[in-house]
Amino acid sequence: MRAACSLLVVAAGCTEQLDDGAPWQPVEEMTGALAPEVGPAPAASAPAGCTLRVASWNVHFGADPDGLARAIAGSTEVARADVLFVQEIEAYPAEAGSRAARLAAALGMTWVYAPARVEGDGTHGIATLSRFPITAAAVRELPYFDQPLRPRERNALAVTVDAGAQPLQLVNVHLDVRLGPVDRIRQLDPAATDLDERAVLGGDFNSNPYAWAGSLVPLAETEAILGQDQARVLDDYMIARRFTSSISPEVTTMRVPIIGMRIDNLYARALPITASGIEYVDGSDHWPVWTDVALCAAAAY
Repeated sequence: MRAACSLLVVAAGCTEQLDDGAPWQPVEEMTGALAPEVGPAPAASAPAGCTLRVASWNVHFGADPDGLARAIAGSTEVARADVLFVQEIEAYPAEAGSRAARLAAALGMTWVYAPARVEGDGTHGIATLSRFPITAAAVRELPYFDQPLRPRERNALAVTVDAGAQPLQLVNVHLDVRLGPVDRIRQLDPAATDLDERAVLGGDFNSNPYAWAGSLVPLAETEAILGQDQARVLDDYMIARRFTSSISPEVTTMRVPIIGMRIDNLYARALPITASGIEYVDGSDHWPVWTDVALCAAAAY
């Protein structure tokens, strides 16, 4: 998709969408440098109860998996996660296994690591860790936006977890930074498409309250075009798809001082959310978010 932007739209942060991404592809069909890594079945654990806890954390490259595991194990809420979405994690041949594999092993979980791009002699991507068996996994390449500064390939990872009487689909995403609200929805839309009725979708959406001048400079809120609070825009979009948001738009998930915005979130469909929050855990420039979903009750729409 190639479209010319008017001056007003450029001020709102218009970028050039070069493609529409790709369909969901089972991980076992993927080869090459971006082939996903799938861990073995987890050690035997207690059967899933009626509540499943899902957490999400951008680990800022995950250079110290053992340190991240210690931070998680020492936390109050994230330590109890049955499924953990991880963004910005990498793998390099000189290291003793991928960082996702090392983090999962330290936590006693299985995993799927889905590289989104080549980074140096390694890869950079997202991973989903689970205490329960992962019975299926697929990756979807998301729409690519050409930007003047550091354009990035983005992907989504969908796994099916054997957690109770009915399998549950969980989708992990990491979106671009310097996108306006329309482009952000365009990039997210494929990840929220062709999913099971019962699903949890979350990750680092990079939603922000700014308009972007030429996809480079975030305009101050007083200069921004009205309606640019992307956390609320994303919530409206997901509600239209019958998902429920777990974290309020007013909550800050960025650790950076002064900058207050919710860029990480978890959404659930056909699953009541019974509890949720953020936790102040060291190890990244993000705070992890978590949510509890009720597996034994249907959500009311």
